[in-house]
Amino acid sequence: MKIICIILARKGSLRIPNKNLLSFKNYPLVHWTLKQSLRIRCITKIILSTDCPSIIKISKSISNNIIINKRTKKLSGSRTKSETVIKHLKKKYNLDESSRILILQPTSPLRTDKDINKIITLANKYNLETLHSGNIYKKKIKINKKINLINNKKKMISDISKKYSYNGAIYFFNLKYFIDTKSIYEKNPNLYKMKNKNSLDIDTYFDLKGYKYKVYKN
Repeated sequence: MKIICIILARKGSLRIPNKNLLSFKNYPLVHWTLKQSLRIRCITKIILSTDCPSIIKISKSISNNIIINKRTKKLSGSRTKSETVIKHLKKKYNLDESSRILILQPTSPLRTDKDINKIITLANKYNLETLHSGNIYKKKIKINKKINLINNKKKMISDISKKYSYNGAIYFFNLKYFIDTKSIYEKNPNLYKMKNKNSLDIDTYFDLKGYKYKVYKN
């Protein structure tokens, strides 16, 4: 089984300028995800998709084993969907349809290797088309439908009243499913529950309250 890790790191950001380059715990935010992707041994290929020269430079300084996809202006807009970029990468690199895709977002620096490995293991164990990370609703939009809450012991149908939401940290899905449905989601989502303390998703400066960071100056 081929597992392809895709890291989406567009330069532009509406709420925090140059967000993926924000200095978080002494390193640019994107640094943590690039380093983490290299530690997950079952990953067979890592693709960084970016339009930012500084992020490309950081990636090259970390490893030569990361494939750098320099985005065109057309694929770098604020309204460009992740699905559009994935479709482009599939075609450009002739990705095998039997591959599984792992998306790690730079905005989730507290995500653990253990959670990534568990998601991959559980998706294989239950032969799932998709399995994404989430947590008990805090500030994100809750998943307003029944979900399959996946854990180590069994597959459980959760109670909608628990108000789970995607935390944006880990997305894992079969490439063929994405090609067939044009979506990385299922009607009844499969969700892997992460701890709230590891579910930080940086969208605004408020999300950084309590963490040491510096605003990146280009």
